[in-house]
Amino acid sequence: MSAWSVANFGLLNWLLLLLPLLQGSSAALAPTPATTTLTTTISPSNLLPYFDFDVPRNLTVTVGQTGFLHCRVERLGDKDVSWIRKRDLHILTAGSTTYTSDQRFQVLRPDNSANWTLQIKYPQPRDSGVYECQINTEPKMSLSYTFNVVELKAEIYGPSDLMVKTGSDINLTCKIMQGPHELGNIFWYKGSEMLDGKNENEIDSSMARILVEDDWSDGLTSRLKIKRAMPGDTGNYTCVPTVAKTSSVYVHVIIGEHPAAMQHNSSSNSNSFYCGICCMLLSIVSCCLQHWYVSAAPAETMAALLLLPPRQLSHATASASAASVATTSSARPRNSSSSRPQSGLTLVQCVR
Repeated sequence: MSAWSVANFGLLNWLLLLLPLLQGSSAALAPTPATTTLTTTISPSNLLPYFDFDVPRNLTVTVGQTGFLHCRVERLGDKDVSWIRKRDLHILTAGSTTYTSDQRFQVLRPDNSANWTLQIKYPQPRDSGVYECQINTEPKMSLSYTFNVVELKAEIYGPSDLMVKTGSDINLTCKIMQGPHELGNIFWYKGSEMLDGKNENEIDSSMARILVEDDWSDGLTSRLKIKRAMPGDTGNYTCVPTVAKTSSVYVHVIIGEHPAAMQHNSSSNSNSFYCGICCMLLSIVSCCLQHWYVSAAPAETMAALLLLPPRQLSHATASASAASVATTSSARPRNSSSSRPQSGLTLVQCVR
């Protein structure tokens, strides 16, 4: 093989090695074909609204305390929100318009806000129930709320009439059981005068004669203590809570024994005496009518007997009975027996 052939063979090998590189560079220099990108625009009207579930949906209030049901709707768009009372399907509000004549119901919505709050003023127990927040989509979307109205009442422990001796302490305890939320405060009144447990003349609270202590550990408890009671402390004491009905007790500050209690007993004894008299007279009339057929006394005598006082009636009845027995004995044989009872005996028994 000649030198020229060897040189050509070497050149050919180099060309074969460089060919892939030349093809890669030509591909890189070739123009890139145009690509088409499709962008889809989603309109807000195509998205459905939805409720925000992170709101309280079980609300309990006391009578007269305004209630608020919060409904938050996101991505509302051109839809409206309505409030429905579930028990009668009554539409209370639609949008910002109220559709009930009951002015206690109103929807609250700040401008461009997602909150649609149903306000219920001066609620009563009859307002308790389920309320729905609805969106007028197709089909409708709704979220239920439970509204409870409870009636709290304060209670003063002990009798409604309290007897306290002069010089002793007056201790009154008023309590409200646990309510739906903060129970507020309790104020004490004697008549129309509020007792705040403060006295400008008493620098040391331990020396104050009137003390008020409140405890929120189990419900709300308020204790009124009046030291060294005096007759002037007699009166009506009322426990007045801010969220519940009031409760009252009448305190009698007495000297020595219990004149008020004795007066009550005297009145009771008097009533018992008159009741006994009435019962006795009714018994007499009943006995006399029942055994009238065996009596020998005329009707005029019996009428006069019924009008006599009890003591005179007893003597007159005994005399009439004796006369009746004598008349009956003379009118029939001595050895005859009768199964009928003697009238005089019956009348005396009735009187007794």
